[in-house]
Amino acid sequence: MFLAVTGGGTGGHVYPALEVARLARERGHELLYLGSLRGQEGPACEHEGISFVGFPSAPLASLRTLDGWRSLTALLRARAMAKTALRVDRPSVLFSTGGYSAAPVVSAARALSIPYGLFEANSVPGRSNSLYARQARAVATVFRGTEARFPGSRVVRTGLPIRREVRLAAQNRTEGTPTVFVVGGSQGSRFLNEAVPAAARALARPGLRWLHVAGRAHFHEVSERAEGIANYQVEPYLDGDAMANAYRSATVLVGRSGSILAEVALFGIPSVLVPLPTAAGDHQTENAQEFVAMGAAILHLQATSTPERLASDIAGWLDDAATRAAAGQALASFDVPDATDRILALLEEAAR
Repeated sequence: MFLAVTGGGTGGHVYPALEVARLARERGHELLYLGSLRGQEGPACEHEGISFVGFPSAPLASLRTLDGWRSLTALLRARAMAKTALRVDRPSVLFSTGGYSAAPVVSAARALSIPYGLFEANSVPGRSNSLYARQARAVATVFRGTEARFPGSRVVRTGLPIRREVRLAAQNRTEGTPTVFVVGGSQGSRFLNEAVPAAARALARPGLRWLHVAGRAHFHEVSERAEGIANYQVEPYLDGDAMANAYRSATVLVGRSGSILAEVALFGIPSVLVPLPTAAGDHQTENAQEFVAMGAAILHLQATSTPERLASDIAGWLDDAATRAAAGQALASFDVPDATDRILALLEEAAR
C-alpha cells in the first residue's frame, strides 16, 4: 500500500497522523505526507524521515476581508499543488486528520478518485472533515458522541493513536508526590498561564508539586509569575518522553480540552478543564462535557473561572482518593488500546 497522509497546522492534527504513518512504515507501506509549509508537520516529518510535500496554506478567514481572499487564494494554490503531487505519485489511499492544511489535499484526492479515510479527534467535527465525510471510506473518531454528527457516513470509534512508548509509561502507574500537571496545548494557554500560578498561591499547600507547561513564547513570563511559589516548576515545552513522565507523575491535571484528553484518559488522571472559548464549534466544551459526564473532570468556563475556584476544585480532587480512583476507572473505559491498528486496518481495507 502507498499511503498518503495529510493534516496539520497544530499538534492535535499532526501527532495522530504521524503515529499512523509510523505503524504503516513498520508494516512496509510506502509513505508521503502532504501539508502546510507553515504548520508543525514539515519539521515533524523531517525528524521522522518521512517524505514531505509542502505548500503555502493558511486558515480560511472571512471573505469580507483582504486576508480572507488571500487565504482563499493560498488554499486554491495548495489544492493545485496537492493535485499535481497526487497525480504523479498516485497513492493507494489518503489519510486525513483535518486542520486547515488538509482540505485542499482531500479535495484533490477526491477529484482524482483516490479513496480516503478521515480521523476526527474532537466531539464536534472540524470544517474539513464535515465537508468531506460523506465520500470518505470511513471516519475514525475518539469521542462517543461524534457519530451522530456524521450522518450518512461510515463512522468507527477507533480512539486516538498514541505512541507506544507513552502507552508503556502508563502501565502500572502509582501515585507518588501529589502533583498538579498544568498543560494548555502545544502552544500553551495565556489564561492558564495567568490563572494557575494565582491558584497555586491561593491553595498554598505544603508538599504539593506543580508542573506547568507554559509554551515556548510564554516561558519567561510564567516563570516570573510563579517566582516564590514552593515546588512550582515551569517548562516551555515537553517532548514525547518527558510528556509521558509528566502524565505518569500527575495526581490532577489542569488544562484545555482538546485531543490531549485521550492521553489523560490513558493515564487515568482526574482533571479540571477550561475549554478554549474560541475553539471551532466550541468543540473543547463538548469534549470536556463527555469527561464531566463520566465523573472524571470538573468543567470551568473561562469567562467565569477564577483562581480561587480553580484552587478549590484542585483541592477537591487532591483530598478525595476514592473519587480519584472512580474517575480513573471511568477513564479506562474511554481508552482504546489498539487505536492505531484499528485506523490502519480501515485504510488498508480502503486501499484494496
